[in-house]
Amino acid sequence: MPEQIVVHALQCTHYIILWQLAKISETGVTKDELLTLKRQMKVFCQICQHYLTNVHPAVKEQAFTILCDVLMIFSHQIMVGGRETLQALVYSPDSSLQSELLSFILDHVFIDQDDDNNSSDGQQDDEASKIEALHKRRNLLAAFCKLIVYNVVEMNTAADIFKQYMRYYNDYGDIIKETMSKTRQIDKIQCAKTLILSLQQLFNEMIQEHGYNFDRSSPSFSGIKELARRFALTFGLDQLKTREAIAMLHKDGIEFAFKEPSPQGDVHPPLNMAFLDILSEFSSKLLRQDKKTVYAYLEKFMTFQMSLRREDVWLPLMSYRNSLLAGGDDDTMSVMSGMSGRGSSVRSKKTKPATGKRKIPEAEESSSSDSMWLNREQSMNTPVMMQTPQLTSTIMREPKRLRPEDSYMPVYPMQPEHHQTPLDYNTQVTWMLAQRQQEEVARQQQERAAMNYVKLRSNLQQAIRRNTGLMEDDEEPIVEDVMMSSEGRIEDLNEGMDFDTMDIDLPPSKNRRERTELKPDYFDPASIMDESVSLKYIIPAILKIMK
Repeated sequence: MPEQIVVHALQCTHYIILWQLAKISETGVTKDELLTLKRQMKVFCQICQHYLTNVHPAVKEQAFTILCDVLMIFSHQIMVGGRETLQALVYSPDSSLQSELLSFILDHVFIDQDDDNNSSDGQQDDEASKIEALHKRRNLLAAFCKLIVYNVVEMNTAADIFKQYMRYYNDYGDIIKETMSKTRQIDKIQCAKTLILSLQQLFNEMIQEHGYNFDRSSPSFSGIKELARRFALTFGLDQLKTREAIAMLHKDGIEFAFKEPSPQGDVHPPLNMAFLDILSEFSSKLLRQDKKTVYAYLEKFMTFQMSLRREDVWLPLMSYRNSLLAGGDDDTMSVMSGMSGRGSSVRSKKTKPATGKRKIPEAEESSSSDSMWLNREQSMNTPVMMQTPQLTSTIMREPKRLRPEDSYMPVYPMQPEHHQTPLDYNTQVTWMLAQRQQEEVARQQQERAAMNYVKLRSNLQQAIRRNTGLMEDDEEPIVEDVMMSSEGRIEDLNEGMDFDTMDIDLPPSKNRRERTELKPDYFDPASIMDESVSLKYIIPAILKIMK
């Protein structure tokens, strides 16, 4: 039978089935009619499957295209849009049909340009015919990839498609990449398993060609590593979204690497050990905590002798282990930044200025909690954590401002006394005695300053009364008020003033509260005189005192 007749016959039969489906969708039908249509559709699919192996390229291409359309139409998508009554028409291809569709793609799509003999006029070298042939192959690949995306065929069949990504990047790279993206949206874990399966297939093909003693610097092995790197880039930058998928990918890769042990025993690496070198391309996509989990899973397959090996044949295992252990410095820096953040947040909550009371228990509690966390997360402390902390006073008026990179030092306060050495204890006692002496000197100076302040105001009051002729019995309440004000002033100074302020004439502290309390208002009208006293009596009194 001429090939053109077969092509048109397949097209007509396809249209008849589609018209019957449209009629059933518009009008209500019985279940028997649905079963009849499904039976006709299955027979037609078998005919198309038979023509996939036809000698004529046009017949094979037509049968493949129609078969993909029919499988897509009568898939589970037929019930979308409230058409649950058509559930009886759902048809899923069996494994043999899926295998034949995949074989057709591999034999007729992933071929070199010179091997294409589809043009009937024999002008293969013509540029227009090459473009037309490439367009046909792209349509065939797109039809099959649509079946993968809509889960009509199993997703693992896409492994044979994905492994061609690098070799045929110029011709089908956009189609394959879009298929990866769509399958990842459907099922991230299954897509990751498909990607690692494609790499395993390429690795097995290389082993069959070069044997197990291949050179890891060969173009074949380098090409597989490059493909793995390209696959890793398709996962994007958001590691949280692909966390489970990447972990499953490493799990399958580790199992494949240790699947076939060496016949010569543990002295020699497993036959697929070199695959770990390919798998290390995906280590950068793991979260730090997931790296520890994957490393623990890797240790289940390793023996004690394997961990001690340093020969070149064990380099893939060593490089993969190092890729999983990488990021330890980042962990330390993240711990430091977290501790600095906690220290700054604690300091920001303090609303009162520093006083002479040391709050060692609170600092010890935060230090002990941080030490427990660090000991749990890290096997050894960093040098910064092992230094002896400096003895700093909490009553300093202006604490030393640390640089941003040193902001985590307040988290390490003085160690508890029962952990100190005798030298540290003596130093601490000496320091505390010195602080007490400073406190006593500061208290005496405060008392003298307060008494001078009281005398000044008392003299000012007496001068005002002599100039204004006030009665003698009016002085007593005013003097009593001045004394009460001075006592309140002394209490305020004792509460808010730093003990290291040796002289009342020192520049005021940068602390706002200290600035307001260390500067008494000597000319407060409310505390000096009543509102009835005029300013003309105050000025002469001040001038007289100054003389």
